[in-house]
Amino acid sequence: MHAAALVLALLAPLAAPPEGKESGSGPRTGDFKDQYRDPAGSASMRYRLRAPSKLPERPRLGLIVCFHGLNGNEDSITGFAIEMASRNGLADEYVIAGGKSKDNGWAESDDADLLAWIAWLKKTYPIDPRRVHFVGMSNGGWMVNRFGWKHQGQVATVTAYCAPEAALSGASDGKAGSRPGPPAETKSEWYLIHGDADDVVRVDASRVIAKQLRAKGYRYIYREIVGGTHGDILGNRDVSDDVMRFIHATRHKDIPLTKEEQAEIASLQGKAKSAKPEEAPAILAEAQRVGGAPGARVIQAALANPDPAVKKLALETCRTTAYGRDVLLATIKLLRDKSEDVKAAAYGAIAAASVLRYPEAQDALVRTARNKKAPLAERKLVIDGLARTVKLQFLGNYEDKAPIWTLVLLLDDADASVRQEAFSQLEKLVKDTFGYKPDLPAKERKSAMAKWTAWVATKCGPFEQPARK
Repeated sequence: MHAAALVLALLAPLAAPPEGKESGSGPRTGDFKDQYRDPAGSASMRYRLRAPSKLPERPRLGLIVCFHGLNGNEDSITGFAIEMASRNGLADEYVIAGGKSKDNGWAESDDADLLAWIAWLKKTYPIDPRRVHFVGMSNGGWMVNRFGWKHQGQVATVTAYCAPEAALSGASDGKAGSRPGPPAETKSEWYLIHGDADDVVRVDASRVIAKQLRAKGYRYIYREIVGGTHGDILGNRDVSDDVMRFIHATRHKDIPLTKEEQAEIASLQGKAKSAKPEEAPAILAEAQRVGGAPGARVIQAALANPDPAVKKLALETCRTTAYGRDVLLATIKLLRDKSEDVKAAAYGAIAAASVLRYPEAQDALVRTARNKKAPLAERKLVIDGLARTVKLQFLGNYEDKAPIWTLVLLLDDADASVRQEAFSQLEKLVKDTFGYKPDLPAKERKSAMAKWTAWVATKCGPFEQPARK
């Protein structure tokens, strides 16, 4: 059996028999299959859907729309996404739905049916329009790249597994407010995954898409898996868990809140400035649910609260929710806070942003790691953050050069405990450690260090000294 077929066969048992509410008694819940037919037109879509058994009264759920590969069906990627969300304890925060293309694979001729079906999903279920995400594989990956680019006004993130090349060009639908600003702060975000041993869709296809996104200034993550084939990359749980964290952290950057939500955020912002530690969790939980730039207003107010405990609670929400660049810059300033608890929480928040490839976060971690005058405890904290940043890049795409170079250079740090901390992270990520031992004197480390630096130069290119600030 082909590897892709084997993965899909393993996912097929995840399908459940129809259950939940009967037609006419409200939105159907549970895990079921059905067919959507547009009563006002000709659009239709065969689909599989999983919805929480208890639906919120207000639009609070995210929506993950799944796109199968060639010769697949509504089960193919939907089962994968349900399992991914369930494994991470997040399934009941999303409606997860996968459609079936008209023919064996997705094409532009499916666009009208998809738009009608997605509109029906958002109307039928209590979906937060700022939390809509596309996930596709192979032909479905091509579709989410093309369709997602065209309809950025509706989608917060696009995740494409082993996708054929798609031209990311032309204007999007413009359905959101088209807020001015750089694409990194105003447009949809991408997550790309490809195996370099894929003999169905060559890995160069995803490399080209990543290059397009980089040139256009978009936020994206690209995981290239050495030895990964067309089907087995779906089985990499480290990557799929990271995809789920990425989806769950990200909100659409341009869809405005409702007037009611805007009023709630304004009220919470005022409360956060002077909230007591026992009052803060409820305030911050709502800010975290909203996320993005609107939620950021509440978080920034909490970071200005004089109580260190409130600051710490606000920073802890940044580990799982992205609020954008302004909150990150405010967090970096808190690295000079008097409270050690606040500083530790700030490093945790910066590490989370670094994994999402915010350059300001990566730069902050690198600078502390390289600062020999920085407190030892802080240098060790950032080594952990740097390791989290690059862990999945060691699968085969060494794109964030400064964090990787920094970990290697710390193997020759004057402080033995720093060397040990850096090595303890790197030895988990590489097969050959070149005979390096952190407790050896500098002269005896020289040969191993030469091999390490040659290795990292091969993967990342030459070392670039960071600019002074």
